[in-house]
Amino acid sequence: MTSTRHAIPTKRRTLVGRLSRTRFGYGFVRVDDEPEDLFIPPFAMGPALHGDRVRAGYLETREQGEAHEVLEVLERTPYGIIGRLEPRGRATVLYPERPEYPNEILLTLHGRKSVPRGARVLVRLDPTPPDPITGRVVSVFEEDDPREDSLLVALEEGLKVDFDPDAEAEAEGFGEESVARAAKGREDFRGQSVVTIDPVDAKDHDDALSIQGDPERGACEVGIHIADVTHYVRPGTALDREAQARGSSVYLADRTLPMLPASLSGGLCSLEEDVDRLTVSVIATISPEGELLGARIAEGIIRSAASLSYEEAGRLLRETGRGIPESLRGLDKLARALKRRRMAQGGLDLDLPEIRPVLDSSGEPVGFRETKRLHSHSLVEEFMLLANQVVGRSAAQKELPFLYRVHERPRYDKLRSFVEAARYLGRSGPMPIVTEAKQLQPWVSHGTSPRDRLVNQYLLRALEKARYDLTDVGHFGLGMRGYAHFTSPIRRYPDLANHRIVKRYLAGETGRGDPWTFAAGWLNAPVAARSSEAEVAADESERAVSRRKAVRFARARIGETTHGFISGLTPAGVFVTLEEWNIDGFLPKRAMGDPSLSLAEHGFSFRSRRSRRRFGLGDSLEIVVARADLARREVELALAAPTGAKARRLNHQRDVKRGDAKPGRGKRGRKEAAGPRRKGRR
Repeated sequence: MTSTRHAIPTKRRTLVGRLSRTRFGYGFVRVDDEPEDLFIPPFAMGPALHGDRVRAGYLETREQGEAHEVLEVLERTPYGIIGRLEPRGRATVLYPERPEYPNEILLTLHGRKSVPRGARVLVRLDPTPPDPITGRVVSVFEEDDPREDSLLVALEEGLKVDFDPDAEAEAEGFGEESVARAAKGREDFRGQSVVTIDPVDAKDHDDALSIQGDPERGACEVGIHIADVTHYVRPGTALDREAQARGSSVYLADRTLPMLPASLSGGLCSLEEDVDRLTVSVIATISPEGELLGARIAEGIIRSAASLSYEEAGRLLRETGRGIPESLRGLDKLARALKRRRMAQGGLDLDLPEIRPVLDSSGEPVGFRETKRLHSHSLVEEFMLLANQVVGRSAAQKELPFLYRVHERPRYDKLRSFVEAARYLGRSGPMPIVTEAKQLQPWVSHGTSPRDRLVNQYLLRALEKARYDLTDVGHFGLGMRGYAHFTSPIRRYPDLANHRIVKRYLAGETGRGDPWTFAAGWLNAPVAARSSEAEVAADESERAVSRRKAVRFARARIGETTHGFISGLTPAGVFVTLEEWNIDGFLPKRAMGDPSLSLAEHGFSFRSRRSRRRFGLGDSLEIVVARADLARREVELALAAPTGAKARRLNHQRDVKRGDAKPGRGKRGRKEAAGPRRKGRR
């Protein structure tokens, strides 16, 4: 019998991770190398702040799952904290604006004499020691300047705003002549009709496409040409250190924070129209049915014949001429075949809309636009997926060091919550035991109504977050093994790192030295983890800026009435998506006009104990903008006053309860006249 005397029970085990605190007081610890986050109730936070690295331990088991408590703060938050300063003796009080932080933080501040009393500042705390708290002022902001929204969020999230001077100097040391010098020995694609297709406001172009042949007549050779960034960004250089530190480019509403200096990201590496550029190209032979018949990888040189927006490409697809329209039609036919084949093999296509703020010259939002998904989007996406899989599978077969894009199977409890929400929204079907993505395809909604959109949003929430890893565990959402990011080396460090392996071991002559020794300093587990964290920070920053713009938009519409639908519920109230404006707001329970409302056990509706009134997921509401708090990034809503027959009905019910009117005939009238039952008589 094996002794367990020294084993630590699961409930006594402590775990380390970063605390993410919500505006409602509770939070979650994202544990290192663990798939599940730890729930921390408000009273168990201890002295921890949002973003702190903490040690947490088991607290208790609740109906919803286990709760944990913060046992120790290991490092203070790397995030910047916006707030106002007031002196308190020898210390300083910081009053944070964001609700994720306590109302006040007492700290010792470096250089506080240079900051005016009550000034609005961004403070960055020293990571150690965690106590007493110390920090420094990073920036002093204007009272309310919409042009500073992106900068403020970037500094809050700890994003790098300025480039290291050595990295910029290295980038500026390259000129156009570097392309001509590197052309020798590369496969020349300049004679082919190569096109780039990107958003109309794209700051860089890192992929291009070409086609040889006609899908109507047989198999075609498609060139998927990716910018050869590694020709300029070499291991151990200042540029490489800068790219590693940033991890990815960040695209905010009115500011771009590129991973590489502009002379490379928007210059020598960008596949601009009518200039020679270096590439790493995947040449894929594809049948008209979308079957990959063969593929090779080559270092190449191209000259883009056209730099198209998605809208321009969509227009050209409808034309009948030769040249670029003909190439696009061929690419489109193959892309559609690739997608049919991919979906048949197993994959999810949720097709959720992307909402972006439209700004005027002063940074104020004038609206929020939904980006329409065109055939040209799918055209590019299918070939990028194909190239990523070709290089990923090749690396896996040769057991090379590679940063795979992995996506684990969703947890059962999350899937169960999704199915319950989908059933509430009108879908039906048995609870699936999911082992692959194709089993969830019947649950994907292809409609355009609010309820259809909510089904897909709740499914997305049920899925795990994709990340980078040295081990290929597969990509659940795509239904693929051996999948890696390769097609965006200008804006993602994992792609750049993978390019080095591809060029050295997969393109042309291979086998130069031990690959693991070659990749030791820039392709390893810490780089994978930092790249995943950088992606999360970029996503959160983009949402935060959009949220600030949404609050500004709502602030100009205080008192206005609009239409919305309930998109989420908490015990404190409901989240409402305002359809006309494409923004979200929060309707507090206290503003719903019925103190007897309570959240149903399933969590998808509030129900009244006094009447038949209900506020449920997907329900439509007439809403008034009541308050817009920019500091807390909150849009608070109220119910619009009812009009017409609805108002007369509600007024009659109110009068009956007061005894000012006769109830209607029948049982319902007698019950209303009798008033609510006493507690305990149910």
